[in-house]
Amino acid sequence: MRLLNKVVVVTGAASGIGKTMAIEFAKEGAYVAVNDVSKDGEATVEDIVKIGGKAVFCQADVRYETQVKEMMDLVNQSFGKIDVLINNAGVSIRKNILEAGEEEWTKTMDTNLKGAWLCCKYAIPLMIENGGGSIINIASTHSFRTQPNHFPYQSAKAGMIALTNGICVDFGLKGIRANNISPGFIVTPLASDYLNEFPNRDEKIKKIRSSQLTERLGTPEDVAKAAIFLASDDAHFIYGANLIVDGGRSIYQRTD
Repeated sequence: MRLLNKVVVVTGAASGIGKTMAIEFAKEGAYVAVNDVSKDGEATVEDIVKIGGKAVFCQADVRYETQVKEMMDLVNQSFGKIDVLINNAGVSIRKNILEAGEEEWTKTMDTNLKGAWLCCKYAIPLMIENGGGSIINIASTHSFRTQPNHFPYQSAKAGMIALTNGICVDFGLKGIRANNISPGFIVTPLASDYLNEFPNRDEKIKKIRSSQLTERLGTPEDVAKAAIFLASDDAHFIYGANLIVDGGRSIYQRTD
């Protein structure tokens, strides 16, 4: 119960990594504000209640400032404070710089980067009022070592790391810690859709396994455990870190 009575906001928590983080945080004793643009987030709240946790659903599109402000106000009204913010909401468009259109650039940047900024903008004052807080931005290994046709996703994720550093410098002395988690390949519903695009799905999975230093594929629980650590008092002296959760994939230079 490392997060007993802490209030945690998780964006993009209707499925995948976000849903798992919301549930795992509840298991650690946190009160969880489940955000998503989809009403499917209500199912995450139901799952938390089933295990004896407390949660509230905050439907909002993080691209829009008015909706973000209303969401943070609702969380504050429901629980009286905000201790932890996890900026997880995101989209991925797999194209290169020449192929991507302006609308695709805008949607990706607005959801992944602007959304994180707006959530920070309205959560940080509430955190400061309560003596401080922890912000965890879910970036990606694509932010520093990308692959073909992942634009503008990698640009947005690199921006999140810069955002984290700025938060620490501007608000560290006011009790605000900010850190990143950069997942590698994590098995989620979106990842499964990606794998299904390949004619030989099993062969693609085999290649992913061979690119890591462990044959086990990453799970949402792996990311959630890292987030719990960064949100807890165990990480009280950690500011601006980028915790890589990728099975060693980003450091492995294959010989073939």
